[in-house]
Amino acid sequence: MARELIAKVHGLTKRFGDRAVLSCLDIEIARGEFVALLGRSGSGKSTLLRILAGLDSAVEGEVRVEGKVSVAFQQPRLLPWRRVWRNVVLGLRERGRDRALAERALGEVQLAAHADAWPRTLSGGEAQRVSLARALVREPDLLLLDEPFGALDALTRLAMHRLVEDLWTEHRPGVLLVTHDVDEALLLADRVLVLGEGRIVAEHVLGHARPRTLSDHIDVRTSVLADLGVTEYATA
Repeated sequence: MARELIAKVHGLTKRFGDRAVLSCLDIEIARGEFVALLGRSGSGKSTLLRILAGLDSAVEGEVRVEGKVSVAFQQPRLLPWRRVWRNVVLGLRERGRDRALAERALGEVQLAAHADAWPRTLSGGEAQRVSLARALVREPDLLLLDEPFGALDALTRLAMHRLVEDLWTEHRPGVLLVTHDVDEALLLADRVLVLGEGRIVAEHVLGHARPRTLSDHIDVRTSVLADLGVTEYATA
């Protein structure tokens, strides 16, 4: 049976002045698939995510996304003058159901008791969970995650990994996770793509059952680090 694609990019080129950040890039994401995108700083990872989110249309090539798209960024971007539940449904056109939808989404990220809190009272991990609730309340077909755990401490990041995996299992959107963290990609994704020189230079399919441990993917980890140009400590 053919995969149902939720996103397809073919021959994508994105230029900033004379510099091509993305060059003839091809990528496909199937419905329900979890894809992680790795690459060095400045390789164009966040640029690709913005294009898929419809935030940048000045491109060459084919970009096709089916259905609704939601984005969770590295910074939660909560409005400090709106209570948590109102941040969750910000921009959502569900008159009369806003509160109920927000509470349901907050319950899924274990923050139902914080619905009436002000954003300034939240920890970094709690604020990021609110950002996830805001993305999920829209019931996206494609969920874009732009380094959403990068600013969190190690223990909170591990808890967020499990939460995101549980939410993905429950809702089954297609996911594109942009990250610098190789271990994070190996724990969460079905496929790991490596971006370099403006295009996908390597692809690794991960077949281990979930939940995973890093010991499941030692060989793949070494290969991914090598793809990124890291070889001296690849087996550490």
